[in-house]
Amino acid sequence: MMYKLRYDRFKYLVFEIMPDEIEEKLGDFFILGEPLWRDFWKPLNAIFFDESDNKNVITPPDITCWFIDRLVLNEKAYQLLSETLAPYGELLPVKCEGIPYWVLHITQYTKMDAVDLDKSERVIEEGDYIEMKRLVFKEDKVKDLLLFKTEFDDYKNIYCSEKFKQLVDDAGLKGLVFSTDLASVF
Repeated sequence: MMYKLRYDRFKYLVFEIMPDEIEEKLGDFFILGEPLWRDFWKPLNAIFFDESDNKNVITPPDITCWFIDRLVLNEKAYQLLSETLAPYGELLPVKCEGIPYWVLHITQYTKMDAVDLDKSERVIEEGDYIEMKRLVFKEDKVKDLLLFKTEFDDYKNIYCSEKFKQLVDDAGLKGLVFSTDLASVF
């Protein structure tokens, strides 16, 4: 089974790096969307905030998403998963109120041949916005991947395997939502 990853804003604080922090420390390199970030990355300062409807969340996550296309790990998650995740991206340091965290910039991509195009559907609108109606991966193309992004949605989301979900669950790491609706915006 494959999942789309999201942060759980109802139970855990949401991770953010402010745009002025990014621009001041990383400049245009980051904005241009370079495929590898380690060459220009400098440790950034992040914040956590409550994005829940009731404004009553106070717990930071162990593992979460930054936007919808990068993972963030606390010290516990980093210690447990960093070696396993290394082939799937770059682990880059950040701090939140002096506490270390790591951003996983995912570099494992699949092309269109990993998607079952007969069972998947998307609409590309003006401005290159992609609205996905259905997404089904070819199991033989993604079965060995823990984490990846796909060309089908212009690399905008993180997808993972059952094995990755099991690693997170077995480690007791909290903060992610594993959605089986791969085309949903949520």
